[in-house]
Amino acid sequence: MAVKDAIHDSNLLKTLLEAGTALSSSLELEQVLDTIMDWACRIFKAGASSLLLIDEATNTLYFKTATGEQREELKRIRMKMGEGIAGWVAEHNEALIVNDARSDVRHAKDIPDTLGFTTRNILCVPLTIGGKVIGVIEVLNKLKGDFNQGDQEALLILARNISTALENARRFESVQTESERFHEMMAERYKVIGESELFKTCLATLEKAAKTTSTILLRGESGTGKEVAARYIHKFSLRANKPLISVNCAAIADTLLESELFGYERGAFTGADKLKKGKFELADGGTIFLDEIGNMSPAIQSKVLRVIQEKEIDRLGGEKTIPVDVRIIAATNSNLEDAIKEGTFREDLFYRLNVISVLLPPLRSRREDIPLLVDHFVTRYNRETNKNIRGISSKALNLLMNYAFPGNIRELENIVERAVVLEDSELIQPEQLPIQLRQSADPSLEITAQGDSFPTLDEVERLHIIRALREGGTKTSACKLLGISRPTLDRKVDKYNITIPKRKR
Repeated sequence: MAVKDAIHDSNLLKTLLEAGTALSSSLELEQVLDTIMDWACRIFKAGASSLLLIDEATNTLYFKTATGEQREELKRIRMKMGEGIAGWVAEHNEALIVNDARSDVRHAKDIPDTLGFTTRNILCVPLTIGGKVIGVIEVLNKLKGDFNQGDQEALLILARNISTALENARRFESVQTESERFHEMMAERYKVIGESELFKTCLATLEKAAKTTSTILLRGESGTGKEVAARYIHKFSLRANKPLISVNCAAIADTLLESELFGYERGAFTGADKLKKGKFELADGGTIFLDEIGNMSPAIQSKVLRVIQEKEIDRLGGEKTIPVDVRIIAATNSNLEDAIKEGTFREDLFYRLNVISVLLPPLRSRREDIPLLVDHFVTRYNRETNKNIRGISSKALNLLMNYAFPGNIRELENIVERAVVLEDSELIQPEQLPIQLRQSADPSLEITAQGDSFPTLDEVERLHIIRALREGGTKTSACKLLGISRPTLDRKVDKYNITIPKRKR
């Protein structure tokens, strides 16, 4: 068959088009390639076909797939570059027709002999991406006659489709891997960590709030983990499979915040050369987290209030309203009640936001969680800085346990990151902690541990209870400081054989 005749054969063209469509429309490449090998036998009226790829690490060819019952056995075979007709094609990047394989010096007879397969003739063409050979495809033993130039041209067309599919699959796998890494990183960054009674109580409130559709106001000092709490709420809500959009109202200039939240139409102002959707619109069906809500101007507060009441927005420069279905989680570290009195925050918006209010405890009120948080941050920054810090020394941990942490968890994270970067030994030492932290330590309280090993949670908890009893003076006061009930405190006092200090007169 001549080249022209082969390419214009209607049945051949139809089958090549079907193969191309199957390859381009499916990401299940393994299954599709197995099917394509069967099609190749049909297209070229051949007894067998196979596809080999190059392993760059070993500079060898391996069978990705093949026809017949020996498909799995072939996948265990490796060929050196240049070995056999397939190796020659891969090495020279040239198509090759061999119609008398047994007499061709390039033919590797040992492989078909091992499998009990006799190769009479073979057509093999390279698979290339951007001019680089990535493998070969071959058809063997034409049922009638010899392979010709028309067959070669048709196989080159099929090879181009397969090469494109392989590249698409590689890119998809790369994107999928990066996406998985990103989600793992985000899951770790916003992981909820804590075992203290106070923290568990807060967590239970967040879980109950998540199951509602109510607006939530997260309150607490800076660095207490309000964004972590917002993500936790979204994760356990009915909107978990919808977007969560975060906006830090304090980080965006007031003149830009309106367009950031509500978007704008093309031509709305100088430089608005295209339509832009705002954060509320992007969060439609999901959740929007408005951090530092107290920094909003009264004008934008009015627009947010309208979103809550009317469930619609107006883009800047727009002439029609856009309906949105968004659950709002707001957060602040400021006293909104004082802001209402001063006239800088709308009272009606406050009541709309404050349907469910959750106060996140400062780190100094949940000190028993510090070792867990330290361990988490050491693990994270070990990976990010390629270090292998095993933990923290008891002396260094004692300093952390007795520090007030005005910056809360965020400050602790920064301290641990700095220590991991600077530390050269296996354990973080006091010298790697900030000087103000070392100077503020209470030398009367020290963790007792074996040598310089990482202290146990029991050791840390015992220390923390003793401190609460000393500072509170009574069990009742200590319970308030620790955020636990009286029976829980009594159990722990008995467990650790703690002597109750006498009350000062």
